Amino acid sequence: MTAPMASFDLANARTIRELVHETLRQAIFDGELKDGDRLVEKELAQRLGVSRTPVREAIRKLESEGLIEYLPRKYVVVRGITPEMAIEIYAIREALEVAAIPFVIQNITAEETSMLHDLVAQMRRLTAQGSVDELLKVAREFNDTLIASSRMPHLIKLIGTYQEYQATFRRVTLSRELRKPSALQEHEAILQAVDEKDAARAEQLMRQHLRAAREEYLAALG
Repeated sequence: MTAPMASFDLANARTIRELVHETLRQAIFDGELKDGDRLVEKELAQRLGVSRTPVREAIRKLESEGLIEYLPRKYVVVRGITPEMAIEIYAIREALEVAAIPFVIQNITAEETSMLHDLVAQMRRLTAQGSVDELLKVAREFNDTLIASSRMPHLIKLIGTYQEYQATFRRVTLSRELRKPSALQEHEAILQAVDEKDAARAEQLMRQHLRAAREEYLAALG
């Protein structure tokens, strides 16, 4: 949002609150707002072209998500993603995504399998080219397609809750040269296990993939 809204009635208020929250949340995930940055309601409201009320409500919601914290004298600062938070989120992802695998094996269609093979082929090409932004998009599409093929809507929704975290983690890990080829090999191995309808093997490979990504992310955090 770069200009004031033409109207601010009750019907639009919820939408504005959501937009402000999503904008600030994404700025934290993208690194535009960095760990330790101070958030000032008035400045953010002017920058986004809204009143201070939706900014205040967005900040409260970000606090409940653990992304900002209040310091003495009412300072509000970005908390960012700590190593402890990353470990917890990877543990949640592992539990959810591994749980999806048996249903993927059971419900995946030939069309979805073909799509996954196409995506792995694209990942192979992009890994060789070193194109990080495109590789991130394709890696996300692979994961989304794989999980969607489980046909488990509530599980899919839960996994989607952590999508912004996943995008941030992927951007960090896939920007590291040593991680890109190993990530490709892990995706290839997972897909092969899915092709072979080997649920136990696919579950094991998914765990290994997420744990390797976690260690790479923690190494990047220093």
